[in-house]
Amino acid sequence: MTKVRFGSPFVMTACLLAACSTRTTLKPNPQPRTSYEMLVPKGTPSYVLTPGETAVKPEPDRQVAPIYPPSLVRPGAASVIVVARLVMDKGGRVTAVYPVSNTDKGPDHALFEAAVVQAAMQWAFTPLWMEKPESDGTYELTSKPFSLWYAFHFKVVDGKPIVETIKR
Repeated sequence: MTKVRFGSPFVMTACLLAACSTRTTLKPNPQPRTSYEMLVPKGTPSYVLTPGETAVKPEPDRQVAPIYPPSLVRPGAASVIVVARLVMDKGGRVTAVYPVSNTDKGPDHALFEAAVVQAAMQWAFTPLWMEKPESDGTYELTSKPFSLWYAFHFKVVDGKPIVETIKR
């Protein structure tokens, strides 16, 4: 646990991590174009803030775009969706990526999952900071590990591979 003591409160946005769903788009990459959507599945556990406690939602520091598997680029290829849970340490570094799927996986699905894992393991976020007031008027600042869910939609459009956001 990292603790930092401050004599005056920081201005922080109070939010429960699982309740904070935002959509961020990466800058277009000439080949392939890539974007993503952060998801919060129902029933996802989250930190519970105590009275007076606040949290600063982690923001992406670095994202690497997944690459559409070149061997699977062909006209008329079916689109593939990979939903993955990214697990970060207290510093915001991705330590694990868990692809999940609630659909039938074709024989090539593992290549799409591997592309997501390879790219997402290079991602980094700002830490999840929790600020807790103490009785002496100071605040305890603690970083916490966290996880986020993202959906990646792989498709071929006009012969070009694209990985983009899906609407949920």
